[in-house]
Amino acid sequence: MDNNDSSDYIPDNDSDAETSESDNPTNKSVSQLLNYLKTNVIVNCTEDDYVDIVVDIFENIQDYMQESMIRISSPDFYKNLISDITEIFYDYWLDADLCHDDDYDDVKELVENVVEVYLDFSGDIPRSQKYDSLNQQLILTPNDVQKLTEKIEHLNKIPQPTQRTKEWYDFRYNLITASSVWKALSSQANKNSIIYEKCKPLTYSLGSMQTNVTSTLHWGVKYEPLSVMIYEDMFQTHIGDFGCIPHSTYDFIGASPDGINIDKTNPVRYGRMLEIKNIFNREITGIPKEEYWIQTQVQMETCDLDSCDFFETRFKEYQSNADFYNDEEHEYKGIILYFIQKTGGFGIDISNVQIYNNSPKYVYMPLSIEKTEDAIQQWVDNTREELKNEYTLYSTIYWYLDEYSCVLIDRNRQWFESALPQIREIWETIVKERVDGYEHRAAKKHANKTVTVENNKDTNTQIIHNMPLKRPVCLVKLDSCA
Repeated sequence: MDNNDSSDYIPDNDSDAETSESDNPTNKSVSQLLNYLKTNVIVNCTEDDYVDIVVDIFENIQDYMQESMIRISSPDFYKNLISDITEIFYDYWLDADLCHDDDYDDVKELVENVVEVYLDFSGDIPRSQKYDSLNQQLILTPNDVQKLTEKIEHLNKIPQPTQRTKEWYDFRYNLITASSVWKALSSQANKNSIIYEKCKPLTYSLGSMQTNVTSTLHWGVKYEPLSVMIYEDMFQTHIGDFGCIPHSTYDFIGASPDGINIDKTNPVRYGRMLEIKNIFNREITGIPKEEYWIQTQVQMETCDLDSCDFFETRFKEYQSNADFYNDEEHEYKGIILYFIQKTGGFGIDISNVQIYNNSPKYVYMPLSIEKTEDAIQQWVDNTREELKNEYTLYSTIYWYLDEYSCVLIDRNRQWFESALPQIREIWETIVKERVDGYEHRAAKKHANKTVTVENNKDTNTQIIHNMPLKRPVCLVKLDSCA
């Protein structure tokens, strides 16, 4: 099983983005920073001068963190911080003849070391953290547990419309949900996109809608319950589902967390949010993408919780049941039964019907079942018997967990305060343009170019301009021996 064990806040020299994680407290001290500065960057200064230089770097880092907090959502935040601070001091020292042209890398390494010490001692919330054991996490106090219990009970009491009903769609239509907030903080094109989506009138379709079970979107839906099962098993906890939660203060913001740890006996994770991403075709780096990091921050802010486990998984499927039974390498593997409904229909009252409910039904074999043919067949037979009146078994899926990553994301109130004005502005624009018109927000369509033919009488040739090609074509002229 492959999981990323990198443990530095600061990126390696060959890395494109920082790992933003610290498993162990840094061994560096201010005295070590001073020694590095003396021997590698600037020589022939007084001790007080060296101290002033390190303090100056610390203050620049602090100013950068405060002024650029909105940008911490970017996976490259720390990388950019180091680069920007390095440029400031390298240029200043170069102009003052305190360093040479070839000292840039030494200055950068000094700044990296100062940033590492700063993050350990400043109390600033890191973008995310990786961990490998419960021993590295703070144990909740009885007072913590009591406060979290009150919050969870409050969330449980919030009224929830039935999923995929008219009421449910109306409710979500009048919110910017956590998974979409990144658009409000992004490019103008993405801002136009979310405004257009939220202004466009809702349509309700009654009747069956074919589900594309081969799409990457459906892959995530199919494997999310399985990710929850594995997370619960790995960390000996239990996850509760809370639906779509509106923000208690900002009624235009809402969140639908994948779950919250509700097992009081777990001394570390009780009250911690869970966000799952089932990866299909991209690399798992252990560094949350910007839109996912923003999503978790808005979820924590909405639910008034202070931490979230960001759990990424990659599942793969066996080609045959023989491959499944012969595999002794993967710890987590199992079976999904894919059922289809025998009959179905809808009522007349639109407010009470479920929209697009003609979806596959998946039943997941419990992880505790012994991986023997007899035990599995017994479970399959029992499941089919329970569902035989309504469902038919369509196929059996044999899966294994190929890779996973779990990182801790702490709530960053300062970031949310920085982002809130932009989110509010987008919502106010939505409310206004629902009345005044929103059509100008639609994505611009590229006009089809006119196909023209140019005749060349001198060479007796023709050139076709703007001819559409669905795919490139390679023409190879073969000689007579080919």
